[in-house]
Amino acid sequence: MGGVSVLGSTQQIRDALGRVADIGRDPSSVLSALGAGVVRHTQWRLEAGVDPHGARWDSYAPLNPIYATTKEGSGILMGRGGMGSGLAGSITSAVEGHTLVWGSKKVYSRIHQMGGIIRPKDEPQLSFTMGLNDDGSARWWHRKSVQIPERPYLGFTDEDRTFLIEELEDYLARAVRG
Repeated sequence: MGGVSVLGSTQQIRDALGRVADIGRDPSSVLSALGAGVVRHTQWRLEAGVDPHGARWDSYAPLNPIYATTKEGSGILMGRGGMGSGLAGSITSAVEGHTLVWGSKKVYSRIHQMGGIIRPKDEPQLSFTMGLNDDGSARWWHRKSVQIPERPYLGFTDEDRTFLIEELEDYLARAVRG
């Protein structure tokens, strides 16, 4: 009967397997590193004005033309400071146990992701400025509610999946090499 004999120390192999097992027991450092990439991908989608499936947000609903005349910043959901401000700049990731989560804690982040109706809480109507009067002053509007169209920016795309798998493979290869 044939067999395989290993001569010498197997310590390097055991060490490499131990490092890989450590990643499985506590993936937080790997997930933290991967989170930065997922945040970048989400910000790129915001900048491009597309949802996680590649559909342009203006295909959901165009910007209100009155709002568009005085909007600060380029593109939908992009504020005056571009990527560093507003919703795009607020995207963060965190590790919760063995899970990577990402998103925004901005109070308006959910309404833009899912759409919905905004109603006043403590007043009979919403009051806000949008557009300009003939004299150049801000135009005030008073409404019982305002419909905000959905503009999904959070999601797990094929590109995200490919990125995560490639990064994880690199991380595991580094762990095996020591």
